[in-house]
Amino acid sequence: MTMLKHRYMVAAKYGHFDMVEVLIKSSAKPQHEELESGRGAAKRMLRMTNNEGDTALHEAVRYEHLDVVKILTIEDPHFSYSSNKRGQTPLYIAAATAAKLYYTADDAKNSLEIVVKILETCTSPAYEGPDQMTALHAAAIGCSPDITRKILEKKKNLIKERDRYGWTPLHFAAYYYNSISMELLLDCDVSAAYIGDKHRMMTPLHIAIGRGYVPDKLISRCPECCELVDERRWNVLHFAMLRLTYKDLKCLLKNYPLIRTLINDKDVDGNTPLHFLAIFRPSLLWRIARKNKDVKLDVDVVNNQNLSVIRMTMKSCSGQLKQEILKLEEPAGPYQGGIVEVMKESDEEVQKELEKAKESHLIVAALIATVTFTAAFTLPGGVIQDEGTAILSKKAAFQAFVITDAIAMVLSLSAVLAHFLMSIPLGRSTESTGFLLVYGVKVRCSISMGSRWCLNQTK
Repeated sequence: MTMLKHRYMVAAKYGHFDMVEVLIKSSAKPQHEELESGRGAAKRMLRMTNNEGDTALHEAVRYEHLDVVKILTIEDPHFSYSSNKRGQTPLYIAAATAAKLYYTADDAKNSLEIVVKILETCTSPAYEGPDQMTALHAAAIGCSPDITRKILEKKKNLIKERDRYGWTPLHFAAYYYNSISMELLLDCDVSAAYIGDKHRMMTPLHIAIGRGYVPDKLISRCPECCELVDERRWNVLHFAMLRLTYKDLKCLLKNYPLIRTLINDKDVDGNTPLHFLAIFRPSLLWRIARKNKDVKLDVDVVNNQNLSVIRMTMKSCSGQLKQEILKLEEPAGPYQGGIVEVMKESDEEVQKELEKAKESHLIVAALIATVTFTAAFTLPGGVIQDEGTAILSKKAAFQAFVITDAIAMVLSLSAVLAHFLMSIPLGRSTESTGFLLVYGVKVRCSISMGSRWCLNQTK
């Protein structure tokens, strides 16, 4: 049996469908004319595990062998396939694999089909994963809306399942800014938006704002969650003042009257959201006061140390609280990127400069694309009417002109496309990288256009 087990596991791991099928059928042959004996032997082989606690289905799912998954689930549909020694069920592995492939920009179609096959074929599949997570948690991490939808159709109550840190799938969707998954989860059960985690009693809204974006759909669907506070009595604006850009902060205060009323609320130490803003971005304090007349700011309010918002702008007064807040940037528990990445005054200025530069660069790229596109249809020297070819087509300078014009046009259009891609919110580091990429493309584009002009003068 040991040799048979080894062959069976290896065949499943490497996707040898024919071998798996032969081994299952051979083990199912009746022994001593007893049909039940054969069926029992086949089931024992299907359910046997290796030293890691993996069944053949675990191995087939991990290495994305869809054909093997199909035959294994069909042969034993009533077995739940529980967790291996690492706490992983086949269904969790499939969802986690899809998540991993999403972040490496690979095709996760196979993983989706595997999830669908397990859910459709197995009568009571296990959903568990490590650290008390479920397959739905994994789907929410990997921005896998199709997998999220399929799991919710089969087992809706997973939406409120909490891992060892108290995170629901909605917490993970908020942390990784998976807006489609967030919407699917809210469609299933909006009450998940009101669940706080075990670490700080942070809700998905607190987490989303702390990561630097405003989840409008979450706020519009669950407006009451705006009033919830964490264990230190931080409300949504405490997090917003630390992380949101001025543009997002202004929109948040303008569009949500309920949130505006929280601006003077105190935490356990008596600090209002304005105290936080005064520490890290004091210039924003006056901009908000000057440009948002609907917001009633109390800059004279004092905290438990008798420090007002205005006094907090002084470095000598804000040192202790500043260090306490900056510690929140360190990884802790499920917060691999920290609870909040604090936006400093210098970051805000860089953000503004990037926005201004992007606008001018987009105009330049569009102008170059227009000029080069026009030049492609108005070739210098004219064309031979009967043949439709350029008169100067055999001259080396003209050929170089055509090549450089084409390069300039392609690069300028690529720069315009890159600007559109940069509008997708993927974080500051990605945005800065994208900006440098666009800048480099436009430099090469300008060189090609200049070369084209010089070659035009030599013809």
